[in-house]
Amino acid sequence: MSCGTCTLCCKTMKVHELGKAAHVWCAHCKIGQGCDTYETRPESCRIYDCLWLQTQRLSRPMAAELRPDKSRVVVGTANGGEDVILYIDPDRPEAWKRPAMQHFLRELRQRRIRIFLSRNDDLQPLPL
Repeated sequence: MSCGTCTLCCKTMKVHELGKAAHVWCAHCKIGQGCDTYETRPESCRIYDCLWLQTQRLSRPMAAELRPDKSRVVVGTANGGEDVILYIDPDRPEAWKRPAMQHFLRELRQRRIRIFLSRNDDLQPLPL
């Protein structure tokens, strides 16, 4: 499974090796297509898979509507998968409140997984 046409992490995530801040499009990103420098992209880009992409290899993948380019939220993990971080697209700050995402978040809460919102590079616990 690959990212396909999804490139939202190229906007919402920092890339330290490039000095790229969160919430701005990477200069190497062709939006909806991929990376101009795919073969030589930074290590942090090479190893990153959002949670949606990771779960597509499992018997119970995240729903198609939760793919970042559709949900406008990049879901990542931290602390060995103990915590989930929602990287919010600043152009769609309320996207994490949509029904499909709320259903997913309820499942995480039932499993006692901590959830954080990353907005403008500020990490906050998800309000209950």
